[in-house]
Amino acid sequence: MVPTVLPEERQEDRETLNLAEYLWMIRRGKWVILTCVVLSLVTSIYVTMRTHPVYRASATFIYDLATNMSQTFDMGGFYWFEVEPARNNQIQLIGSRSMAEAVADSVLRSPDSDSLVTLLFDGAVPEGPALRGSLIRMVQGHTSVTVMKDTDFFVLSATGPSPVASATLANLMVHVYYRRNLEQARGESREIRQFLEEQLEIIEVQLEGDEEVLREFKESNGLVALDEETRQLIGTLSSFESQAAMAATAARAAGARREYLLAELGQLRTDLVEDLERAGSSYTDLIEEQLASLEMSRADLVERGVPASDPVFVEIDSRIESYREALSRELAELTLVEYPDNPSAAIGALASRLAEAEAEVRSERVRESALMAEVAVLEGSLSGLPEAEMTLARLERNMSVSENIYLLMRTKYEETRISEAGQIGNVTIVDTALAGGMIKPDKKRNTMMGLVIGLALGLGIVVLRERLDTSVKNPEAIESLGIGVLGAIPRIRRQGGLVRGVLAAGGDPEGLRNTLVTRDHPMDAASEAYRDLRTSILFARAGEPLRSVLVTSAGPREGKSTTAANLAVTMAQAGQRCLLIDADLRRPVLHRFFGTEREPGVSELIAGLTEPGKVLRDSGVENLWLLPCGAIPHNPSELLGSRSMNESILERFGSEFELMIFDTPPAAVVTDALVLSSSVDGTIVVIDSRLSNKRTVKSAWIRLERTARQLLGAVLNQFDPLKVYTSHDYYAYRYHHYYDEEGPRKRSKR
Repeated sequence: MVPTVLPEERQEDRETLNLAEYLWMIRRGKWVILTCVVLSLVTSIYVTMRTHPVYRASATFIYDLATNMSQTFDMGGFYWFEVEPARNNQIQLIGSRSMAEAVADSVLRSPDSDSLVTLLFDGAVPEGPALRGSLIRMVQGHTSVTVMKDTDFFVLSATGPSPVASATLANLMVHVYYRRNLEQARGESREIRQFLEEQLEIIEVQLEGDEEVLREFKESNGLVALDEETRQLIGTLSSFESQAAMAATAARAAGARREYLLAELGQLRTDLVEDLERAGSSYTDLIEEQLASLEMSRADLVERGVPASDPVFVEIDSRIESYREALSRELAELTLVEYPDNPSAAIGALASRLAEAEAEVRSERVRESALMAEVAVLEGSLSGLPEAEMTLARLERNMSVSENIYLLMRTKYEETRISEAGQIGNVTIVDTALAGGMIKPDKKRNTMMGLVIGLALGLGIVVLRERLDTSVKNPEAIESLGIGVLGAIPRIRRQGGLVRGVLAAGGDPEGLRNTLVTRDHPMDAASEAYRDLRTSILFARAGEPLRSVLVTSAGPREGKSTTAANLAVTMAQAGQRCLLIDADLRRPVLHRFFGTEREPGVSELIAGLTEPGKVLRDSGVENLWLLPCGAIPHNPSELLGSRSMNESILERFGSEFELMIFDTPPAAVVTDALVLSSSVDGTIVVIDSRLSNKRTVKSAWIRLERTARQLLGAVLNQFDPLKVYTSHDYYAYRYHHYYDEEGPRKRSKR
């Protein structure tokens, strides 16, 4: 017997069996899943084999942020919030178009340009002007930079068509970046050095000219030397002029440094230099006056021949240096009035350096003015000399001045060159790139992706197919429609093969007779299922026995006639006098089950053409009689719903038999079952697990609910629990493990 289950209890069971249901779906769809996995793996292998290999090589370098800020901007430290932007700036710089252009130009300028280009493009070298653009796009598209967490280490990676090509591109990129960073670090010193180089060339030519003019004058005038007093005066005058010229040169060098710092500052403060030049106050004017006075005092000491180690000389030099520092600080403060501190310490330090350069320009100009004033005074002392001696003195002074300026400038140039060489930048290459490893195609990853995609696709298809499937495959599907399940009938087996539970008219008679499994094979699993169905029907109406039962189905070929016949046999075997009535006046088949004649039968009896005693047939089963269809009428629905039907069959045989079972046409196709269902005690709907769909079943059930006196429930036919998931383990065990004519079957429980 199939126990009655309340909807609430069934819902709880369904919720607890979701996992088992999904596992069952996977088992059912294993071939679909396997096919998808195989196809996905084959596709991934094909794609892997067709993919051109890509190799990646990496170079490592350190970007020392502290070195950058302390050396370039003379800072002892930096703010924590500047670290990340500084690193990101370097990443953007490496990925910029200007950097890619620099790499492309370095390749094209290389002596091995042809071999490098061939290597990088794997032989497919663009021709003509497109080569440089292709190199730039390659650098931008095939390089990347990452930062190692919590370190100053950067990893520059490059990809290429071969291991050597990827390593070559990475090394080109990192070396160009290193040189560019080094040039940037040496930029300030380089500007001063280049300025001094230009001035040295000019002074050297001027010195050679002065020497040649002096030699020619001496030869033409027969003068060899000046007297000692004049020579001392010329020496002093030359010293002052040399110092004044060096002050002017230092002022121009400081101006060049100032312009470089402005270029470093960029467009953020393009008018800063003009503001610095205009910056002034009464205090700065006073400082400049004091500097001028001190420079005059210093020149006077030099004129009197006071040595540089004299305490007075040292004191004046110290005061000059302190006033220079005060001027630099005052200019920096005046700048900050217009330009408050920027959140970036680097920009603030750069503005301070610009103020320092401006202070140096002003100080050197003050010194130059003071020295040139002393030169003018001393030149007045030479006006009393004879013309020839005055000219000689002037020529010797010019040569001496040029010589002193050259020597001083040469010294300054060497100091600047050494300072420039000492600027190491803030990039250190730790590891150059070696021959790269293959990153594409990744065989393991592609295989795993193929496997995962195949599994996902297969599972998706299985689940989607299950969700879109509207067939009624198990008792749960029937219960989900709000229909109670009376029983589930498995496929009927016979000697030599399987007899379908759905039989069409016109089949072989022997096969049809063998569908009476309850008579011919009482120990078969199907026979036990019909006995369970009998028990469920007997207890369907407690306290009020059923005297008439109608058996129908939603659609054709669902096994209603087979179910009606076997149910009648089991009822008769239980000792009830039972009459099986073939009320399917359209496609009758019951007479063939029992091997009897179809006529006369129901049609003739309702029409009054025969006597009741002449239409009953002996079924060959004790307590069971058959009333065949008879002649097929043209108006079966009208006959079944007629008053004569009630009188000649229901009333006449209802008193003679304990149970009448009616086999009627499908309820969803014709109205015969609907008409007769109002006259019988109970109605049963047979549902085929292979042919029925939920919509048709629900439609037929709703139609029967409107007319039937009582709907007893549904019977699931052709049920195979080993191929369809079900929570009714009872069926799986009982029908496929225990019952068999030859004893227990060697099948394990599902």
